[in-house]
Amino acid sequence: MDEMASVEGAWEQVFAGLAALRGAWPSQEWGYDRRFQSVMSTITTADKQRARAACDSLFKSVFDSAAIVGAPPGPRALADQYGGVRSGQLLLWNGEAGKPGAFGLWWPWGDGQSVSLRVGLHDVDLPKTRYPKLRDVFSVPQAPPGHGWSERSHS
Repeated sequence: MDEMASVEGAWEQVFAGLAALRGAWPSQEWGYDRRFQSVMSTITTADKQRARAACDSLFKSVFDSAAIVGAPPGPRALADQYGGVRSGQLLLWNGEAGKPGAFGLWWPWGDGQSVSLRVGLHDVDLPKTRYPKLRDVFSVPQAPPGHGWSERSHS
């Protein structure tokens, strides 16, 4: 198998895992967060256990604010890029650094009633192909040219 086919196969596995996550996620409402180049959904804490089970099926590594210090370089760099991992937050990681994969940012809200999950891609080789595919997997409309938001991202 040549390297191109191998990379495409790895991305197909990532997107299949993301589709499974979406299918198991408690809410089917997803929007796009341009700031993090990720899809995002918010749930109530009542759905937290089901949501974490959905995440655990895809993300094989979980880093909280203490564990991120000893994390491999890929997750550490991603955490730094997005402002660190604060108390109560989690960085969820799928894949190996330097290879196609996905990440999740699990962020409880200050009200204690809601949790947001942002799901993005790491080590992206073809952004103009991979990010639209991410949005398609989560049924998030593509942004009109010149805009970084969708109708759902502001609801």
